[in-house]
Amino acid sequence: MKVNLKRGIAAILILVILLSFSGCAKADTIVTEERAKAVKVQTAALTAKNNTILYIGTVDAKELTNISSKVGGKVKAVYVEKGDYVEKGSKLFEIDGTDLKFQVDAAKAQLDAANLNIVKAKDSLDYSQNLYNQMKDLYDSNSISKDQYDQVKLQFDTASTTYNQAAAQYNAAKADYDYKKSMIEDTVVVADVSGRIVSIDISENERIGAGGGAMTVRSDIQVINIGIPQGDLKKVAVGARAVVDVDGEIGEGILTYISEAPDRATRTYNAEVEVSDKTFRLGMIGKVKIDLGEEKGIWIPVTSIFANGEDYVYIINDSRAFKRTIEILAIDNEVALIKGIEVGEQLAISGMKNLNDGSKVNVVE
Repeated sequence: MKVNLKRGIAAILILVILLSFSGCAKADTIVTEERAKAVKVQTAALTAKNNTILYIGTVDAKELTNISSKVGGKVKAVYVEKGDYVEKGSKLFEIDGTDLKFQVDAAKAQLDAANLNIVKAKDSLDYSQNLYNQMKDLYDSNSISKDQYDQVKLQFDTASTTYNQAAAQYNAAKADYDYKKSMIEDTVVVADVSGRIVSIDISENERIGAGGGAMTVRSDIQVINIGIPQGDLKKVAVGARAVVDVDGEIGEGILTYISEAPDRATRTYNAEVEVSDKTFRLGMIGKVKIDLGEEKGIWIPVTSIFANGEDYVYIINDSRAFKRTIEILAIDNEVALIKGIEVGEQLAISGMKNLNDGSKVNVVE
């Protein structure tokens, strides 16, 4: 009886162990069962779309002109204020020309004296030349002696030298007078370009030197300075149209300049987008969208792209999602032109957040 009892207990233990293994196996089967994740897809197709490229830039003036006076002296009057808009040729400020007028009067007196001298020298030269011509004819016909001829020729040569000296003095006096007269005209300083006054560094009754900076005028034409990466140089070209956005204010522009060498700090190529229909404050930051024209390719939603050291998407094949590395060629608003997937492939565009490479999926509408 004891042996049978022991055998019965052993059989019960074996049965319990087998049942426990069976339960674990069943539990493991339940845990490892894969659940399909719902995704929406888009079929990759070739699409023609107007392509643009976006840059961030800084507002600047096409030209900042430093205004100075050609003559030094005391500032008689300043006709503009900072922020004023001026037309080309408008009066900006004036230098007191009192001292210069005295110099002009003195130069005029010297010019008049030189003019009188040259008139006298010319009369003397004309008389000596006529006499010389007559005496030469007589000498050639042996009617006068060589000594008489030589005396008349010496008189003519002296008159010629005197006239040339008088002419040189007159020309010097005329140049001095014209220069000093122009200095009087230069006491009134006018704008070289149309634009806005951005700084004034002089005041009335202040003495300034010739050539010293007095004002700065910002030209009408504004530009947005941008930096173009080397990889974009084949895409953009001078003459391309652009849309400029500065704090929501939209303007039109044209790419007018691309530098030949890159900036040493940024390694990008400095470029200027000229704005024709808006005026912004200098130094403001703006977005510049350059039109690259229509481009045909595979455009996909930006939201379908992931980035983790590389750009990738999920391609759906046989009810599973597979990670695919792509290259972004351009971005326009909410879509991107990409390379790395083929026409006809199914791209996951919704429900990708919890996907992994090889995840089982259920495509839904």
